[in-house]
Amino acid sequence: MCQQKLNRLKQIIKERENWREQFEEVESMRQWILDAESLLNGSRSEQYEPALSASPCITNEQIGLQFDRWIAELAKKVTEGTVSQKKREYLEHFLHVISNARPYLIQCYDQKGFPRTNNETEGSIQKLKTRYRRISGRKNWNAYLIKYGRCVAFYDWWSKNSSRWKQFQKRARHVNTEQWKEARKETTSAQSEQLKRFRFRHKREKIIPTLENRWAAAASSASYVQTATLH
Repeated sequence: MCQQKLNRLKQIIKERENWREQFEEVESMRQWILDAESLLNGSRSEQYEPALSASPCITNEQIGLQFDRWIAELAKKVTEGTVSQKKREYLEHFLHVISNARPYLIQCYDQKGFPRTNNETEGSIQKLKTRYRRISGRKNWNAYLIKYGRCVAFYDWWSKNSSRWKQFQKRARHVNTEQWKEARKETTSAQSEQLKRFRFRHKREKIIPTLENRWAAAASSASYVQTATLH
């Protein structure tokens, strides 16, 4: 039995060796993504710009210089031919994509307190979805968002702790009627726009005939008014 297990282990290791090169390529490509992330969040600043590690504030220009140096290093590997043909194709595609996205990636560093990633936002959304699923037992929360819109996120943020909720109540007392009506109008308009998009995407077979009937009625009314004006 021990000999059988040993033979099986040798066979597994042999099969793994056959895939070693592919594994190493995938691992190196994964490292490109991790390096890009660490550069954009500032954790690798000291490697490309030692003075930045002691700087309390990092600017768009500084991050841009680091990012361009890193891209140049990767591009150098392509021109030198130090990587395999397949890996070079992957690297060329990666450089093409990330170079096109570069102007949009480096925009947030001049704004104090602005998050450099959307990780916190994604985490908050996930918590909202989890809470709704616990309450309703449903996995899809589209109906919940369509009904309440942005109020879902507002309520969750203010109600996270008692001190924040008290702050909300204190601020709400100073909101006058006009401000409330204006905010409600804006929120209703935004929710209406979301509802229209949702219906057009997911209930197109129902909403299109409705739009066609409304358009025909509007055209008929306009034609009647024009005829009456001429007479």
